[in-house]
Amino acid sequence: MTDTLIARAITWQEAQLGLWVAKASDSRPLGIVAEKWVHGFVVTTRTGKNLGSYPSLDEAKAALEASL
Repeated sequence: MTDTLIARAITWQEAQLGLWVAKASDSRPLGIVAEKWVHGFVVTTRTGKNLGSYPSLDEAKAALEASL
């Protein structure tokens, strides 16, 4: 049996100022990143699990993507 790596197609949409939503290829929401002005970026999964705070938007997005 051969293992196959399937890449997830994730798109990011800025829903409003300081709030980004990750979506799957079928438009299902996967999680959010919210900017907390002086505290960095907070990551939450689609089930409401807090993945922590990150100093940059790129790090926050990467954390959510790694959790999928």
